[in-house]
Amino acid sequence: MITPIEIASTKHPSAIAYDDGKIRITYADLKSPPSLWEGQTWRPGRPASAGEGSAPKTESALPSLQPGEHIAWHPQNDAQSFLTFWSLQQRGCVACPISDRFPDSVRQEILQRIDAKWLPDLPQKDSQAGVEITTNDRQRPATIILSSGTTGIPKAIVHSLAAHLENAKGAATKIPLGPGDRWLWSLPLYHVSGLSILIRCAVAGATVVGLQADTTLTAGLLHERKITHLSVVATQLRRLMAEDQLFPSPHLKAVLLGGGSVDEALVTAARKRGVAVSTTYGSTEMASQITTSTSADDPATSGCVLPGRELKISPAGEILVRGSSLCLGYYSEGNIESVVDEEGWFHSKDLGTLDDQQRLTVIGRIDNMFISGGENIHPESIEGAMLNLFEVNQVIVVPRADETFGFRPVAFVQGDLPADWETSLRTKLQGYEIPLEVLAWPADVATAIKPDRKKLQQIADRSN
Repeated sequence: MITPIEIASTKHPSAIAYDDGKIRITYADLKSPPSLWEGQTWRPGRPASAGEGSAPKTESALPSLQPGEHIAWHPQNDAQSFLTFWSLQQRGCVACPISDRFPDSVRQEILQRIDAKWLPDLPQKDSQAGVEITTNDRQRPATIILSSGTTGIPKAIVHSLAAHLENAKGAATKIPLGPGDRWLWSLPLYHVSGLSILIRCAVAGATVVGLQADTTLTAGLLHERKITHLSVVATQLRRLMAEDQLFPSPHLKAVLLGGGSVDEALVTAARKRGVAVSTTYGSTEMASQITTSTSADDPATSGCVLPGRELKISPAGEILVRGSSLCLGYYSEGNIESVVDEEGWFHSKDLGTLDDQQRLTVIGRIDNMFISGGENIHPESIEGAMLNLFEVNQVIVVPRADETFGFRPVAFVQGDLPADWETSLRTKLQGYEIPLEVLAWPADVATAIKPDRKKLQQIADRSN
């Protein structure tokens, strides 16, 4: 028994693997995935309670798939995608969840590049028997996750099942998890942060709490679903904090905060309210978490490196990482290309520092940095200062071309700034770092885990 589902079904057969308030699935239900499909409708072995609505139809009864095939689909944070992901893993297929934000033409290009079949297009056949996966198969490709690149076709990052399991093991050393705990599936499956929720819960025998379509993340929802563990980005946590009387709920044990530079003021405020916030630094290439803090750590840092990983800072200030959760490489046209140097280090293109306790502080991305009048500007430093000083939801700083200085910083802000914002910023930043202009957040730019900086830069140039 190799997949975490097979292990959990033996160790915790009656534990709830998935629950969205309408559908409840145990780990015993997941042991033999083909039995979960009859025709077009999934029939749960253990419904949450009598009289609840019937289970949703899957995209399809999974066709007869072969081990090693790349299978892509648009996932939602629901039972359908939960079952699809784990059935693909138990069949030895490579799961390739893809965002539905890509235009059809880009999606087709991605499918061709990663040699993937589109699940809804496959002819329907009776489900085959489960594939027996041997111990050696832990190192086989198990997932392909697209990087969050903002230009062109993103990189396709290939992970083994072993890498995902190692990441979950290291994560559990800072945030304990077990049967009875309930982790809200609040981030998309096509991001490694969302996928890792499924892996962590399966390894621990904990419950993935799914979200019905169009469900909004609120403090009331956390209380109603008895959420014990939560993964969020800063924008989500800031919105929850605004619900003063409801957040945190008495059930909440841990909040994992990632997705960008640390918002020190937000972390401090949440911890003062009794929220056990752990900041984290991770990457898709390392299957999610690399460092994680405890509630006692400096709120400006992302904590210390987790077991099974190594991290160092290069002479140029770049964060280098390696370890057992490292990806197999980038997939392109039938090949998996290495991502490491001759010593096995992955160059993250993130800049950071380590303090005397080996806690990591992330400064920003190398490829986000720009030069203004001969000075290096890190947009993340400006964004962090504005988020710490002002009660706004989100800030992204981009360069705008300037005849005199080469580039000047321009800030997009979601929320209202005080009239003296510039004066306040000068207490935290150098004069050349003060944004030349503040623009309202565009309606057509999603406030995603990593907003599209390239698109925002184009808007800033057009507004000049």
